[in-house]
Amino acid sequence: MIFRTLTAIACAVGIAGCTASSGPAHNTDIVTLANGAQAHRVQCLGLLESSEACMSEIKRVCGDQTAVRVALLDRSTSGLKPENDPREIYFQCVTPVAQQPVQAPAAPVPAPVPAPVPVRKVSLQGDANFALNSAKLTPVATAKLDDFVAANQGVDIERMTIAGYTDSTGSAELNNRLSAARARSVQSYLATAGLRASKWDVEGYGSASPVASNATAIGRAKNRRVEIQVDGK
Repeated sequence: MIFRTLTAIACAVGIAGCTASSGPAHNTDIVTLANGAQAHRVQCLGLLESSEACMSEIKRVCGDQTAVRVALLDRSTSGLKPENDPREIYFQCVTPVAQQPVQAPAAPVPAPVPAPVPVRKVSLQGDANFALNSAKLTPVATAKLDDFVAANQGVDIERMTIAGYTDSTGSAELNNRLSAARARSVQSYLATAGLRASKWDVEGYGSASPVASNATAIGRAKNRRVEIQVDGK
């Protein structure tokens, strides 16, 4: 009787909105706290009961939800024997929040690789590019051609023009044959190195179209040349 009276006083003074249910070892209330939130209150009853009975009732009330304790009060009331002191636990049942998976940081987007700028024209000029009276390329010439190939890798070449020239010394027949052989030698090297073109225009023009005077050694050296021209994107 005294315990029920204390419960009624608590509902009337400290907590609003109590509703009660009881069992053989506990008393459970649904209460409204001072801050307006609703909570459950379980009281362990009986001479031999302990807080374990309260915890069992809490698990039953919350079920699959998580019990969050609001307060645990061990209260002694004058006039009651110590073994009859009630244990009161205030708690709320909450739904566990699913932990969001940690998102891995997005990989940085690589900067776009600029399209290669093709070398439109290169000239193998002078005696350093071919052996004397031969179409065999020297290391100086192959180094220049390697740079040309690297600059035009991945470029859509519509037309590749390779034109061979000689100076005015020697017969026209010899000069035409030698200039054509040197142009074909350059084409073969470029193709073997992986350069591709939709069309190859390879010709030998002998001593035609000089770029310098054939009257001097320096001028004749400039006229002995192979010119490479790229057309297309």
